[in-house]
Amino acid sequence: MLGNLVTWLRILGYDTEYWKGDDKEMLEIAKKEGRIILTKDRGVARFAEKNGIPVLELMSSDVPEALATTAEAFGISLEFDRKRTRCPVCNTPLKSYGSRWLCDKCGKEYWIGSHWVDISKRLSEARRIFLERKSLGSNVLK
Repeated sequence: MLGNLVTWLRILGYDTEYWKGDDKEMLEIAKKEGRIILTKDRGVARFAEKNGIPVLELMSSDVPEALATTAEAFGISLEFDRKRTRCPVCNTPLKSYGSRWLCDKCGKEYWIGSHWVDISKRLSEARRIFLERKSLGSNVLK
């Protein structure tokens, strides 16, 4: 459900797994590895809460909205950092070579191209939503 969000969190430098398997196994791994679960599944969210696993139930799949909500809940940065970015495909930290990045695991190469305008716009929108909520005193964890 949140595959797009996973990609964006990796671009921002966060170690993020996209789980396609059994929910129970996911919850066990999250607890063991100290991971946070982001989900749109109410049942998964409630089970995680009852078992002391950090969880955020997202109401929207809209990327800027979901990024802002995640930043509000867990204090993540919505600023791109070329030294922290990860491969959007396989989650491996990327190696920076000037304005290019290379993934040693899957061999993908990334660079600042015309798509960078869209990336910048979406991150700016996420920051705008986050700051707007902050100024209004909103808190997703209330």
